[in-house]
Amino acid sequence: MGLLERIRSGRFVPDNGPALAAPGRRLTLHDAGARVDGGEELLIVVREFLDQAGRADAHELATMIGERPELTGDARADALIAGVAEHLAAVREVRCPDWTSGPERFLDRFWFVSNEPGFRAIAIAQTPVALKRRGILWPARSLVRV
Repeated sequence: MGLLERIRSGRFVPDNGPALAAPGRRLTLHDAGARVDGGEELLIVVREFLDQAGRADAHELATMIGERPELTGDARADALIAGVAEHLAAVREVRCPDWTSGPERFLDRFWFVSNEPGFRAIAIAQTPVALKRRGILWPARSLVRV
């Protein structure tokens, strides 16, 4: 079986580690938090989650965001994970989990996710409320995956 066939069938395992998610199983925010806590890059994990969340129906999405992720020790990661859950719940009209409102899920200082100074005005103007109220400035278009 070739690489493309293994990817299509869900049997592909990268050489550098375990499969990102079991075939037929969606990545949850609980899983995402554990992966970030394990040393994986926050934005890569969040974008993978967003990819899967975009293809999930409302019931699946509620399951994907429902279980409380453990704190990662990185305030930015903990706030972003909660903000993503709250944003998706609002946009997709599912119940927002209670764990998202804990004080440990908010930043004390603003964080511009992009380091590009030219994008700061866009981030200020276009960040969804769920992220902005946590001190995260990341435009809504960054939360939409194809």
